[in-house]
Amino acid sequence: MRVGVAEARKRFAELLDRAMRGETVEIARREEVVAVIGPPQAVSAEPLPTALERWRREWDVQAWPDDDPFAGTRDRSEGRPSPW
Repeated sequence: MRVGVAEARKRFAELLDRAMRGETVEIARREEVVAVIGPPQAVSAEPLPTALERWRREWDVQAWPDDDPFAGTRDRSEGRPSPW
């Protein structure tokens, strides 16, 4: 379902009820979708350490270089004196 911004303002409670029932509603301004109201995404029950390990495998973190990408951009000169 797609509604315009003005209609969404008038029918907001109804649109939220639809989202609670599992529907997705697109809100458009001048034919361009600018927002979507829908049911919340399912929350993963995967424990954090398991999810982190899966992420490391999927992104092949072991192959990433160990160098510091910001090493050449830091200002190593002495800063202003602290007032404390």
